[in-house]
Amino acid sequence: MKSWCVLLFLVVANLALGQQGNYFLSHYTPTDERVNYTTFDIAQDAKGVIYYANKNGVLEFDGRNWNMVAAQGPVFTITSSGSEIFAGGYNGFGKLVIGEDNTKSFQSLSEKLPDATKIFSSLASGGNIYFLNDHSVFVFSVSTKGVAATIKAKANEEFVGLLEITGKPYLKTSNGIFKINDKQIESANFPWTDNLSIEFSTSLPSANLTLLGVAGGRLFLASSTGLREINIVDHDYLIHNSPIGAAWLSDKLIAVGTLRGGVLFINPQTGTTEEVTNFYTGLPDNEVLALLVDRNQGLWVAHEYGFSRVAPFLPFRSFSHYPGLNGNLLCARTFQGQTYVGTTLGLFSLVRKDVYDEISTDIPSPQASEAKAKKGLFSFLKRNKVQTTVPSSKSVRKVLRSIGYEYKKVDGIEGKVSQLVETNGQLLASGTFGLASVNGMKSSSVLRTPTRAVYKSETLQQLFVSTADDEVKSFVAAGNSWRESHLLDTLNEYVSYIFEDKLQNIWLCGRTEVMKVETVDGEITAVEQVPFKNPTIDESVGLAYGSEVYVATGGSFHRYEIKDNIFKKYDSLPGPKKYFASAGYFWFHDGHRWRTVDKNVERALNLEWLGLFSNIRFIAPAEKGTLWVITAENELYKFSGSQATKTQSGYPLFLREVRGQQSKFTPSHTVKISQLETTVAFEFIQPDYLGMKAIEYHYRVNGINSDWSMWSSTNNIVNFSFLPAGKYKVEVETRDLMGNTTKAEPIMLEIEPPYWKKPWFYLVEVLFFGSLVFLSIRLSSGNTRYRLLSQLLSMLTVIMLIQLIQTSVSSLISIKTTPVIDFFLQVGIALLVLPVENTLRKYILK
Repeated sequence: MKSWCVLLFLVVANLALGQQGNYFLSHYTPTDERVNYTTFDIAQDAKGVIYYANKNGVLEFDGRNWNMVAAQGPVFTITSSGSEIFAGGYNGFGKLVIGEDNTKSFQSLSEKLPDATKIFSSLASGGNIYFLNDHSVFVFSVSTKGVAATIKAKANEEFVGLLEITGKPYLKTSNGIFKINDKQIESANFPWTDNLSIEFSTSLPSANLTLLGVAGGRLFLASSTGLREINIVDHDYLIHNSPIGAAWLSDKLIAVGTLRGGVLFINPQTGTTEEVTNFYTGLPDNEVLALLVDRNQGLWVAHEYGFSRVAPFLPFRSFSHYPGLNGNLLCARTFQGQTYVGTTLGLFSLVRKDVYDEISTDIPSPQASEAKAKKGLFSFLKRNKVQTTVPSSKSVRKVLRSIGYEYKKVDGIEGKVSQLVETNGQLLASGTFGLASVNGMKSSSVLRTPTRAVYKSETLQQLFVSTADDEVKSFVAAGNSWRESHLLDTLNEYVSYIFEDKLQNIWLCGRTEVMKVETVDGEITAVEQVPFKNPTIDESVGLAYGSEVYVATGGSFHRYEIKDNIFKKYDSLPGPKKYFASAGYFWFHDGHRWRTVDKNVERALNLEWLGLFSNIRFIAPAEKGTLWVITAENELYKFSGSQATKTQSGYPLFLREVRGQQSKFTPSHTVKISQLETTVAFEFIQPDYLGMKAIEYHYRVNGINSDWSMWSSTNNIVNFSFLPAGKYKVEVETRDLMGNTTKAEPIMLEIEPPYWKKPWFYLVEVLFFGSLVFLSIRLSSGNTRYRLLSQLLSMLTVIMLIQLIQTSVSSLISIKTTPVIDFFLQVGIALLVLPVENTLRKYILK
């Protein structure tokens, strides 16, 4: 009886989770298809760049660029210490540096250590980096940049792993767990007496608290004062799916990665399950290879299909991964606490369902658990051991598979559902099937003609429906049904959208014009056509804001001019790149972010967050302060805009790479490049893992143009072609979703002319030709045959002198020139040098 009560509690708890939706997921894969996704470890440096210990080396990702750094074989472990990244693998350990070719490369730190191979664990603690294989611990000092000590295993002893517990490094061996004290190991002396078989550990950075994963799927919280076991509500889930690691997201949320069940999110204070992220909720694979929490509280999950980022604290919850939802998503609505989704294949409702599996599992003895802990992910690196068989018992358990909700199709609706309208206490669905009233999981037909738009007029208390036959039908409520009232039967117009203004006029939007239906005291008094000044064939939508009426069509806004009875283009609002209207609201994208006409709605809902998506298909209000959002990727989210925070821990903006036409240069605050490099590109990056277009860049180059470029997500690369010699200052700024700006330190760029255009070369020429002039003068003094040669050499010397003066002036004074200015500058210098040339000529003639 007790077990059934517990089971009932789990079902109810997980049903509550289902109503909240699933955590927001982002998926990433390297652009190079040759990269293998097998990953053993993940780390993040001080700049926010993510590094993966990969089968092919160290894989680097900054939110935009993927880069594979070869590391002399597979890399099994990786750790960060400030801005430095250390890695260990099959052929030793080392760190990432900028190589001689100005690209990131792997520098070995274990070349002189023949035993430093098959490194499978590492840990940064107290200014040291600890590298581990099955018989040695290599202690690398960050300050001295050398191996300070090597701790060897005893005879018949095997090293299993490195642990960090309450901020101190520990070594797990086949003989137990020991504390690493500088260059030696000593007894652990834990402040508890339990003899635990610890399999993994992870510390909370903001507190002296460590989560310990223990054999048998148990979790403990360790502190300097003692040990407390977490009473895990879904303990059976961990037993069945084999935990492999964990990570802290906050003091109230931990993530436990498993071998077969994805990631289980648990509240460590209560032990309750907050979320299960697995294949059924959007994770591509249930086998978790490695975990990392970044500085924006996002959980990175490595699996066989790439990398996924789970964002529990983003104001989005996914509703598109519950089973049963089919077709392309078109609209969504919450009605009487029930979620309805219209797709190209019909109408679906999210309903409760108990999703539990009966699993027959072996309950291992403590000896079996210890034997399993010794094998682990890197068991292929160990020497062959004698295997022992430990008996176990079997148990049948009901194990949580996903979150107890699924979509079911509403009966009676076959076809595309493009609009959901709530009116008179009813939910109406319209589309290619016609118009139907929805009651729970059943529907009743109101109109069987395919429809384009539906609108309930508050003035006339009538329902207007535009059909695919270019008719406008009207209905009046009759209890729970609808009766046709034939108000606008004489109209035969293409109508894509219907809305009402505050003067009780009803507007029917077409392709080239709008029909204005005037009403007085609930009666239609006039119907007239209002054309667009610049008509297009695009579908139009409209809205009434205050006393003004606007229509969007053809990528621009049009405002109704009462005097001329026409819609004229309105330039005070930015031209919408994408736009649509739903539930009485108008939404548009101005090229940078999603907006609505009502500024109060924008501020209340924090619409800046919608810039996370490059293309949105549908937006509509849900419950108070929330929105339904459907993206072009066929994802359905509920956005809690009123609860969204506008702060995210921004990563620094830095110069990632400087590349010329044939080579790369060291990224620094001062860059010198030869003018022979006809093309130079500066690539800046501010790591961002929310969305590819969440960060926008703009730049200016003092010395070329003092104006800033336009904001764009692609302006992180500044290209130069055929720059004249001189000094330039490159400035770059970024802007995130919330409008917060970050400025990079200016880069001083110096374009050096080739050696034959430098002042010293012209000086050598002047001296050379001057010496020839002197020699010719000496010769011509005795023989007039050399006088012509002397004049020619004098002319060349004067020309070289002019070039020398011009080059020297240009190198000392930075001015923006053109070929015309250069010509007049040379003429001016020639006039200044003219007296010298006349004196020299007279001297030669004399």
